Formats: sequence, C-alpha cells, structure tokens
Amino acid sequence: MKLVLTFLLGATIFLFSGCEWVEPPENETDPGNENESVYTEEELEAYIDERLEEKLVGIDTDVEPLEGRILDLVATYGDAVVGVFAVGSDIGLGGSASAVIYAEEDGRYKAVTNHHVVEDALELEIVYEKYGMLREIGAEDVELLGKDRTTDLAVLAFESEESFPTVSFADSYEVDVGQFAFAVGNPLGFDYFGTLTSGVISGLARYVPDSEYEVPFIQHDAALSPGNSGGALFNLEGELIGINNMKIASAEAGDIGFAIPSNTVERVVEELAAEGRMVRPFFGVVSYPAVADCGQEYGVCVEDVSDDSAAEAAGVEPGDVIVGYKLKEWDEYVDVYNFNDMRESILNSRIGDEMSVVLYRNGERVETDYVSLIPHPDDEEAE
Repeated sequence: MKLVLTFLLGATIFLFSGCEWVEPPENETDPGNENESVYTEEELEAYIDERLEEKLVGIDTDVEPLEGRILDLVATYGDAVVGVFAVGSDIGLGGSASAVIYAEEDGRYKAVTNHHVVEDALELEIVYEKYGMLREIGAEDVELLGKDRTTDLAVLAFESEESFPTVSFADSYEVDVGQFAFAVGNPLGFDYFGTLTSGVISGLARYVPDSEYEVPFIQHDAALSPGNSGGALFNLEGELIGINNMKIASAEAGDIGFAIPSNTVERVVEELAAEGRMVRPFFGVVSYPAVADCGQEYGVCVEDVSDDSAAEAAGVEPGDVIVGYKLKEWDEYVDVYNFNDMRESILNSRIGDEMSVVLYRNGERVETDYVSLIPHPDDEEAE
C-alpha cells in the first residue's frame, strides 16, 4: 500500500471557530485610530495565502499492513500451540498449561513445554481446539520423553489422526531489543484457550536472580498469566523465538515476562527426545557476571580456571578477557560482551563440541586452540 504524506512547513495556524481575528496589516492602521480594520475569516485566509510560501514535502513509502501479518501468524501457527493437562499435579488452575508442537512423523507429534508443568504429573493429556470446541488426546496416547530442571524444558510425544502445524525455530542470536513479540498460550485455563498477546522484546540474556534455572532468558512485555507456561513466543514472521516460562509477579513490577530462547530450546529438546535428560557442556572459567574486574570495556574477565576443564586445556589463564566464542563448524566467532553471553554460548553447545575463544592477554589478541567441551560436573553426578 502506498501512502503519500504531505507536511505544511513554515507556519502554524490556530483556528478558533465562531471568532474573528483582528489584526491590521503593517502600516495600514494608525495605532491611535479607533477605526481599526476588521477582517472576516475569508479575508484573513486570503491575506495569509498571499504572504505565506507553502513548502510541500511528499514522501512515498511502502507500508505492509501489520495487522495482516499478525493474522497470518495466527492462522498458520496458532494451532501448533496446544494445551497440557497435568493429571494429579498442582501447577496452577486445574493443572493446565501450554505446549508447542515442533516436529511430526507419521502422525506422531513432538511438543515442548516447561519442566515445572510436568514435574509432578501422574498422567499428561493434550487439549486442542477445533471449530471453537475443546478436544482431548488421552493420557494413553501421550508420552513424556524427557525433562530438564535447569533449563525448565520438557518434551512430550503424542499420537493423533488430527493434523497439526509445526513451528519453525528462529535464530535467537538475531533477536533484538525493540522487535515485536507475540505470545500464544492458555492463560488461566482452557476457557481462554489460544490467547494471543503482544509486546516487544525488552532484554536479552537475562539471568533471573535467585532462580534455579541456568537459562539466558529473553525478557518481553507480552502479557503472561498462569497457564501460559510452555506456550510460544513468536516473532512477526511466525518463527518461534522462545518458550514462555515465567513472569515477575509483584506490586512493584509489571509486564516483565521471560522466555527460554529458541536456540537453547532447539538444542535441549533434541537431547531430551533422544536421551530423556540433559547434560550441560562445561568450559570451566569463573567470573563475576556484572563486574569488569580486569578494567575491560567489555568481555569476560577470567577470575579462575577449573582444573581438568576445557578452559585449562585451551590455555586460558586468570586475568584473560574473553571476547569471542566459536565452535569449529561455525564461520566466525560470536561476540562475548559479558558473562551471560558466554554462558548462553556454552549452553547452546554440546558435549564433545570443539570450540575456541578469542581473548586479550596483556593487550594482545589471542585465538585459543580448539578443545572439546566436557560434561558439567553437577549433571554428571545427578541421577
């Protein structure tokens, strides 16, 4: 659609209806003369037109209707967000939550939801909507493939003759603060099934203080309520940029929601579906997340290096400043501006991946040799 915008530059005209403007032209009225000229509104406009040079500026721009794109998003991918009913658990109103279908093969679907949704469930059921009516896929056709507490993710599989769309994962490294975000889920139970809310991306790589989750959350302000857990966060193209899992609920805070970024989701669900559990990769550097102890402009100031770790094998030393991270198969290094960026890059890698970091040591740039990531000691010890 073409819009032509015309701007009037050079003067601001205030119109007061029902009134006459009394203003004699310069040198045409004697200030001491009581018989001042009185102009009608038409005469005043003609007077202004004669003396005002109008400057018209035309701008042509292509505007793709935002509303149409949102409608396409819902029509194409809305049915990929289903309901989860956790029988015998206590996760909120009626044990209801949300899940997002991401894969299908021969009528067997895989869906991702939150660990805290399925954690205490005795049975799991899938709920979906068709023609405005809720339908159920019973527990006998639903299987929990795996779950992970530290990333708050779980994977379900279910059988159905019904046809569901599957979402596409966005590259969450490309998500920017300020871009549109759309949440789809089931707030406050299935009476509000498939609710769409919208907002913008408010922050990236957020680690919530005192949280048990080791996740570089995407922060956004699309409205979330109990039951949105496990639901989708889409971009304007309809790609999945995150899985919603919590919000800050207090009288002092509003519209602070969090989603697990799609790169982390894609990485973790693959392992959960195959192995049933997640073992995080481990690099082995210690740093203070919010302190520039090395006096650096940006990057991770290494405080200590763990024994027998990948970092030790790569030759990383205390006092080094890490500014880049790269897996061997990548074309280039990912920028590391802070410790949260570093943690996100490691979490999105796999055990055994060969990786290298760029660091500065005594003012000199160093690219380390490639070394293999090892299992996280805490996950190795977990049952």
